Amino acid sequence: MGNARAAIPQPAGTRQIILLDIDRLQTSCGAGVPLYTYTGEREALLRWVEKKGEQGVRDYQHEKNRVSIDGLPTGL
Repeated sequence: MGNARAAIPQPAGTRQIILLDIDRLQTSCGAGVPLYTYTGEREALLRWVEKKGEQGVRDYQHEKNRVSIDGLPTGL
């Protein structure tokens, strides 16, 4: 990962940075995508992180996030 973590801002609750090599990309016109109005950021994660504290978040991530949903190791 090198300096990727240092180069990218880390919002509270960040678990991992995933670096990808993209071979192919497909886009769509978005004609069927509805319009929405941005009303603000969700604050639940920030409150959870503040309540847990820095070490509490690390402990939680170590306990709950060592494997992905599909059972692959996350590197934590």
